[in-house]
Order: sequence, then C-alpha cells, then structure tokens
Amino acid sequence: MNRQLIPAAVALISALLWGLWWIPVRAMEHAGFAGSWAGVAMCLAALPLLAASLYFKRAKDQLSLKSGAGAVMIGAAMILYSASLTDTTVLRAILLFYLAPAWSMVLEAFFVGRKLRWINAGALCLALIGVLFVFRGDVSFGGWRFGDTVALMSGAVWAAGCLLVFTGPAVSYRKLAVTSCVSAIAIGTLVALFFEVSLSSLVFLENAVPLALLLGCLYVTPLLLATLWSAVRLPPTTLSFILTAEILSGVVSAAILLSDPFGWPEIIGSVLVICAALSEVIPARKPQS
Repeated sequence: MNRQLIPAAVALISALLWGLWWIPVRAMEHAGFAGSWAGVAMCLAALPLLAASLYFKRAKDQLSLKSGAGAVMIGAAMILYSASLTDTTVLRAILLFYLAPAWSMVLEAFFVGRKLRWINAGALCLALIGVLFVFRGDVSFGGWRFGDTVALMSGAVWAAGCLLVFTGPAVSYRKLAVTSCVSAIAIGTLVALFFEVSLSSLVFLENAVPLALLLGCLYVTPLLLATLWSAVRLPPTTLSFILTAEILSGVVSAAILLSDPFGWPEIIGSVLVICAALSEVIPARKPQS
C-alpha cells in the first residue's frame, strides 16, 4: 500500500487535471484552432519535451506491437475527445467519454476472458440511465450532435488502448507518452483535414502559437507523463476508482465557468455515471466454503 501511495496521489492529480482539459481546448479554439486542431497544436508543442524525456533515463525495454498499438489508440482517444469538446457541451462530452468502463467490460469479456458479474450489468444500466438524464430524455437524432458521436467513440478507443497497454509487455511510460503524442498529432491532423474546416487564417498565429507552446509544455507534457507513469504502477481497479475524479472536476468547473445547461437532470446523471464507474472497484465476493 505504501508503494502505491505516491502513484495514487499522482493519478488523482492527473484525473482532476483531465477533467479541466476542456479549458485549454476551448482557449485554443477561441485563439483560432477549431476542432481537433486545438489538440494537435498542444501536442505538437509537447512532443519535443516528451522526446527529450527519453534521454534522461534510457529504457532498455522495447515497445512491443501490442503496447505500441495501445499507446496509438490512447493518443487517438485523446485527440477525439478534444475535438468533441468544441462541438458539444462539456458535460455531455465528459459523460459520453466516461462510458469507457462499459466498453472495457465488454472488451475484457471477449478478449481477456473476464467473467462478468451481476454488478457489471448494473453498472452498465446506471451509466446509460445517467446519460439519458444528461440528455434530458432527448436521445433522438435531432438532439444528437457530431461532437456527441466523437465523444462516444473516444471512450471506446480509450478503453481498447488501455486494455492493450495493461495486457502487453511492460514498457517505459515515457515511450508510451511519446507514441501517444505522435498518434494524437497524426490522427488529429487527418480528422481536421477530412472532416473539419481548415485553419481559418494566419492572422491568429501571433497569439495562438505562444498559447499552444505554453499549454503544450506546462500542461500536456507533465499531464501525459504523470498519467502513464501512474498507470503502469497501479492495478486497473485502483486506477478506475481514482479516475472518477475527472468527472467531478469537469462537471463542477463547467457548471461554474460555462453557461451550459446544468440543473437537477444533469446532477442526477452525473451521480449515476460516477456510481457506475465506482462499482468497478467493488471486489467480487468469494463464495462461502
């Protein structure tokens, strides 16, 4: 337990900062980087520092195909989540992304042989009911935005990426961070070029580039390194519990700083999704002998 105390504290801080991820994304959007361009710009600024971290302590382990694919998917999830924050409300993006534990249950059942318990089915129902509350019962295509679809996809991709990293050979968290960052840049650029508008003007570069450098170096770099450092040291159940703090910081900050709708349906929905995530850390009861 003592050896897990520091990684747990680092994971908690990381989770709280991930919940505030919408703030730098929205800041980059206002500076002129629309959609996934915001995440691409910040990751580009973070990449040199992440690459430099590989030389502070050279790891002898090799990035396996499985772990590498997982890191690529984590980077893809990060950039898709960033894009969703510019096309839907922060609350909807966060809670749709946080259906990731449900995706994890399905993936682990099919590919890792995990036995699903009744509490897993209950958690999935809670999460879906919670999302229904957040959408205020309007889940028709008329009320569904493209950003909602991207947020939902990002949670599924994140779950698959984490599964590959956790089940793959042990590898340096710095290599995972660099791979995830490169993946986010490449996939984010493709998404922006094929599905979004191009960069609007060269005029904004004077203010936007310094902002991207600041956020990339002081926010993205330490956040990505800290998240993956703690992830390779904590059991998945412990990590799942700690990451629920992301929902709290995201929901509270959005309610305070934004004019997005936030009433009793959103409060109930958030509580249900958090309870669904927390149920993952409830240990299975051993049968009486």
